[in-house]
Amino acid sequence: MRIPKTIRVAGQTVRILKEDLSDDGLFGYYSHDRKVIILSKHLKDQQIMQTLRHELMEASLCISGVGFCETFEQEAVVRCMDEVFFPAWDRLNKRTSSG
Repeated sequence: MRIPKTIRVAGQTVRILKEDLSDDGLFGYYSHDRKVIILSKHLKDQQIMQTLRHELMEASLCISGVGFCETFEQEAVVRCMDEVFFPAWDRLNKRTSSG
């Protein structure tokens, strides 16, 4: 499966890298300070997309500021997903399915 090296999230470029995360027991993680999604290089195709979707949600919440709220208001989370996450996810799906 072809995964792009970057994705745009709310106008910001987030890099996507694969690394050996077996020592950490992680499938992936998002680093907001570095604007990077790290995926385990040991994942299969379906796991890659599920983990990438999860980490893209983390990135969307952090970049929108919702991830730093002390309490989550439902409307703020829904708007973040509608306006930030889903557009980025749709762009990513187009890029991974066309190449």
